[in-house]
Amino acid sequence: MIRKLFSPTRPFDVKRWPGYYGWTILFFGTLGMIAAVPGSPPGMSVFIDSMIEALDMSRDDFSLAYTFGTIAAGMAAPFAGKLVDRWGARIVGCLSFFSLGLILVYTGSLDHIHAWSGGGAVFAWLPFALVFVAFAGIRLAGVSFAMTTCRSMVFRWFEGRRGWAAAVNGVVLSLSFSSAPLLLNGLIVRLDWQMTWITIGLIFMTVMTAVAYTFFRDSPEACGVEVEQAPKKKDKPQPRIPVVRNFTAPEAVRTRAFWIFALGLALNALIGTGISFHIVAIAAGDGLARPEAVAIFLPIAIFHVGTTLSLGAISEKIKLKFALMLMVGAQTVALIGIANVGDPVWKWVHIVGSGVGWGSFGVLINLPWARFFGRKHLGAINGWVTGVTVITSALGPYVFGLSNALTGNFTTAILATLALCPLLLIAAVFADNPQASLEAEPQPEDIS
Repeated sequence: MIRKLFSPTRPFDVKRWPGYYGWTILFFGTLGMIAAVPGSPPGMSVFIDSMIEALDMSRDDFSLAYTFGTIAAGMAAPFAGKLVDRWGARIVGCLSFFSLGLILVYTGSLDHIHAWSGGGAVFAWLPFALVFVAFAGIRLAGVSFAMTTCRSMVFRWFEGRRGWAAAVNGVVLSLSFSSAPLLLNGLIVRLDWQMTWITIGLIFMTVMTAVAYTFFRDSPEACGVEVEQAPKKKDKPQPRIPVVRNFTAPEAVRTRAFWIFALGLALNALIGTGISFHIVAIAAGDGLARPEAVAIFLPIAIFHVGTTLSLGAISEKIKLKFALMLMVGAQTVALIGIANVGDPVWKWVHIVGSGVGWGSFGVLINLPWARFFGRKHLGAINGWVTGVTVITSALGPYVFGLSNALTGNFTTAILATLALCPLLLIAAVFADNPQASLEAEPQPEDIS
């Protein structure tokens, strides 16, 4: 019954769709990735003060609940990826959006649950537990499941123009995350924070679940259509190494290339979230006022979008390890700049480095896995990548905050992460496509 309900021909057959259906997948898959916004630091930022006041929590306890919840969600991401491969993107997508809607409705009801339970008078740990469940659920459904599902689905539909697909995806997500605080704050002003959570939750439970059922499709092969290929150019050899064999997730995570790329993305996530979370305090230590600190994000977004588009356009013509070197090098520059952000020149050094680093991240979080390991087990492989980056993104604010708590400034965290950058730059030299070593070897036939 379930198989019949989620048949690729229901509610319509994509073979009759005008044009290549992969572009429709890119549109709705990218729309689905916005599910990660409510639980992201930018999305959460406008709710924090109101929730802390309503639940009578300290800021440290609230931040720790967010960190633990995010780590718990990250640890479940590999399991989410396996379900995408086993059940398909449509089923997991519908379950993810509906579950996210439920947990958002729960989050909007936290103050009532807190009051019904005695306001922490009986169990002092209860507010922490309530917030932990909310954040773990939002990050689990929105990132570990929904984001992994959409990312795996989108990049199963592209071969030749995968770089352009990654660029479009990255730009839309960048604009979505950067505009989230303004849009969500507007809703809070009109509805209050509780009804904002509940309204967004109902949208995911109804609209986004319906979108996933109607438009999501697992792969071109499942729908009986050819996967997209770049136009062939005469007398010009294809620069990309062909996929000789599809790696399983356990095989992929045992390769050197997987961990070099994953750790590069993880370091970028740790540095980026750590600095963003504490940007006001870091800037204040160098004599910048709050408005000046917050104003840094706009020019960063401009360099972010420009880098994503540029790198996506050339990504099919270069080795991805060069893009990895660019990302790590850019974050090195960003760290040096933020250490001296009070100086106008060094402030712009940070802006350029951070923008280029995040722009490279938007491409590299998507491209290497299908190119290096094939599309067959992409869900499980993406699950591992999501898990690594989600956990380190949760640790970033804690690491930088701990540095400030112990030493009175953020210099220790900046120097510690800066010391890791040259190591990853050296490692990136050896991050070659694993398919290259398989080209000359006869391989058993892979039955997809």
